[in-house]
Amino acid sequence: MAFEYRHATSADLQAIFQIEEAVMPTPWSMKSFQEAFDSDYSLIMVVTENDVICGFSVLYITAPEAELPDIVIDTKHQGKGLGKGLLEYTISEARKRNVETIFLEVRVSNTPARNLYQRFDFEEIGKRKYFYSNPIEDAICMSKSL
Repeated sequence: MAFEYRHATSADLQAIFQIEEAVMPTPWSMKSFQEAFDSDYSLIMVVTENDVICGFSVLYITAPEAELPDIVIDTKHQGKGLGKGLLEYTISEARKRNVETIFLEVRVSNTPARNLYQRFDFEEIGKRKYFYSNPIEDAICMSKSL
């Protein structure tokens, strides 16, 4: 399978939003994606197969730091290594923009994501009680030095 990693275009936003709504328990609004797309301080990246979007990431950059608030792979494409590839691509793009540290939060129960982040040397730096809703759950705060 040939997967391509690239920056999102405005034409991608509807597909990104549909993946978000289908996968995430408390999805971002379309307005939130549009604001991220229009911002000078964010990057939205996608992974595609035959021009079909399989997943995306959002990175907010205020160099030398960045926040990774959203990285999502469509359910039907999970388990193919796309999360790993997309995270590699996102980190590479962050380095090009002089980012030294990436921060993120992840649900305590999201073991696959936590394992992925740990494989990329993200370290637990704290917890946020009751951070998530639907269901209410703590967040593990993580960071990675580049």
